[in-house]
Amino acid sequence: MEAHAVRRRLPQDPTLLTIAARIRIAREQAGLSCAELARQVGVRPSAAVQWEAEHGTTPSVENLSRVATITRIAFEWLATGRGSKAMPGDGETQAVALSDFAQSPYEERWLRVGRKVPPRLRESLLGFLEDAYR
Repeated sequence: MEAHAVRRRLPQDPTLLTIAARIRIAREQAGLSCAELARQVGVRPSAAVQWEAEHGTTPSVENLSRVATITRIAFEWLATGRGSKAMPGDGETQAVALSDFAQSPYEERWLRVGRKVPPRLRESLLGFLEDAYR
């Protein structure tokens, strides 16, 4: 008699998946064995096996974050089943561009001061600065 691996049918709603199932899905999609995932995370292979076991242990937040990074799966999806499975930057449009935010303490100071300028003076001050530095 030949032994066959039994695969459980997974629910369509990822929030119904256990964290163990989501870790297994992430690992398999990355093409990693439990031992290889464990090595990359920096834990014993038995720990990674436990993470995928039905009544096994749950990884620490730090280790779950490492699993997400290694497997290129979004941390929120891995931890909760909510949101997109794809890691931000993997072909998805970001909600905001980082270039829209201050990039240094100096720019943060400009922003704080600019917010203190009365609304009626903002446009003329901005126009003055733009004209001065063209």
